Formats: sequence, C-alpha cells, structure tokens
Amino acid sequence: MVYLEQTLVNPMNYQKYVYNSIPKCYALEDIDAMNAAGISQVQYYPSLELMGEGIMVGFIDTGIDYTNDVFRNLDGTTRIAGIWDQTIQTGNLPDGLGYGSVYTEEQINEALKSETPGELVPAQDTEGQGTYHASVACGSGNEANRFLGAAPESTIAMVKLKPAKKYIREFYGISENTKCYQENDIMLGVTYLKNLADSYGMPLVICVALGTNFGGHTGSSALAIMLQVCANTSNCIVVTGTGNEANQRHHYQGQFSETVKRKEAEIQVGEGVEAFSMEMWTDIPNLMSVSVVSPSGEVLPMVSARQGRAFSFRFVFERTEVLPQRGVGQDRRRMSAPARRKKRLKQKRRLKKAGILCITAA
Repeated sequence: MVYLEQTLVNPMNYQKYVYNSIPKCYALEDIDAMNAAGISQVQYYPSLELMGEGIMVGFIDTGIDYTNDVFRNLDGTTRIAGIWDQTIQTGNLPDGLGYGSVYTEEQINEALKSETPGELVPAQDTEGQGTYHASVACGSGNEANRFLGAAPESTIAMVKLKPAKKYIREFYGISENTKCYQENDIMLGVTYLKNLADSYGMPLVICVALGTNFGGHTGSSALAIMLQVCANTSNCIVVTGTGNEANQRHHYQGQFSETVKRKEAEIQVGEGVEAFSMEMWTDIPNLMSVSVVSPSGEVLPMVSARQGRAFSFRFVFERTEVLPQRGVGQDRRRMSAPARRKKRLKQKRRLKKAGILCITAA
C-alpha cells in the first residue's frame, strides 16, 4: 500500500483507476448470542472444556474499554496483549505501519494501576460495539451478572479503525453520519494482529464484524483475498459477519434469457439522501445496458457502459446527476503454476464485470 497526498493523485473515478484499486467502505455488523451458537455446550462438555487458553483473539472494530473487568485476569492485570488505535496520532507507531498509536500489554497494566488511566492509554471505544464483540467472544466470567464469554481464558488484541476519509465517502455517496471504514485500514489491521500473534507465539483468531454492499461477493476483493490467505495458513482462523441486511431490501437480482431481455427495478431513495452508489454485476461475456427513469418520468437514454468510459447526465426537474461508470473485478485465487494452467478455463468463467452506477444529487 502506498499513501500519497490527495493533491498529487488523479481525481477518483473508474476512468483513472481500476475497480479493485479504490478501497471499499465497510460498516458494522452484529453477532448472535452464545447459546444460539452452541458455544456454552462446548465450554462445559466434560472432555473438552475449551476456554481459549493459549489462543489470541484479535478484533478489527471500534476499539475496546480496556478498564472493564471482563478483560482482566483474577489478579487485576489485563488480558489485552495490544491495542492499535488508528485514530490517535500521538503515541508510538506499530512496527511497519505509518499511522495511529499502539499500546502494549505493559502500558495497559500501568494505566490500570493509575487513578487516571486515560492519560497513559487514551484509547477508547466511544461506539461500544468493539467492546461488545470482545466481551461476547472473550469476556471473563461475571457471576453477579451471570455472564461468561466464549473464550474467557484467551488473550485479546484490538484494532480500532479510523473512519473512512471524506473523499472516499463522497466518491461512494456515503453520508457523514454513517459509520464506515476503509478497506485498506482493515487490511493493515490484519497485518498488525498477525505480527502481534507471531511475537507472542500464539495461534490467532481474527474477528472482522464488518460488511459491505460493494463488490461482487466472489472473494475477489483485496480484503477477501488477504483474509483467504490468512485462513489458509496454519494457526490462523478468520471469523467474519454474514450480513444483517436481509430484510432491508438493499439487493436485487434478475435473470435474462432469449425471451426476457429487459428487467425493471424500482429504487426507493430515503428522504434527505443526497447521494448513493449502486453496483450491477454480471458474468463475462454478458453485456448489460442501463437506463434510469426519474420520478417525474424523465428518461436517461439506454447506456452501454464501456471499460474506461464515464459520463454524467442531469435530470432537469429533479436536478439529479447520474454518473454511469464501469469497472472489472476478477475472482482471483492463489494456486500453483500447474494448477493455474489446468484451471484457466474455469478462471475465465469466474471473471466478473461490474457495472458501477453512481447517482449523485446536484
């Protein structure tokens, strides 16, 4: 990854950059209860009694309340091996990573002894979701509240993500009050957790309770490939959210045939939404053309998006600007050279074409 001043790079669009080179934005997801997942039964099964001892569980989330008792040992010391807070720029940098502040187990223990722990370790979880996920997965027992995490004897690590940059939000039409995080920051979080687990000599479980509507969901994004590589290595398990928007009607799919060559889908835009992006995916060599009809009946003529081409169209009455663009994503999987030759035809079948339709209000 290379970080440059925004003034030194081209304007962000799919004419200048390939689809996978622009970081996607990810939002927070939820986790089900332990009993529903069958974790309690595994913990108390006589021949197992699995509590997570000797395992590091790393989270890429909104941070952690390290002062909470559920993240401490019986002697009051912390169970947290490290925190990388990407939002704080005044502390020590993590090895090989050029921003944020890292706080070690020793620093956290010193802070816990202090009357003002926030002065020594200012990392906080203002959203609460990272603390929630970490407590459900790793929280120590709390008899008074009848609480016990899934792996109460595990070692904990946390990456607090910084919010997505303004120009990324503007590119995707994401409002300022929407909580979202950049793909590249998440990927560097994975790197930090891997390095920390290696330094402790522990197997690692990476928990990524984040999701996105962007991309073809074929495992071809940069983050998906990185997580797959981690999952394929020894002593590393990746846990991700499965999505929590099934009832939100954010997705649509259709199928064309010799007799059905046209499909219509109604897009309901919420009140006060100034901009949004949507993506349409199909298999190569299929081609799609797109037309948009405004609420007043004004029609954007049928557009056949071509690679590297982009243009804008403005509706007169709604004063809405439509920017159709096209990118290409490919389902790339790591394989040996002989396997690559054998699977070349299958790789071609997995090639995906993304029609990116960005709609921005004037």
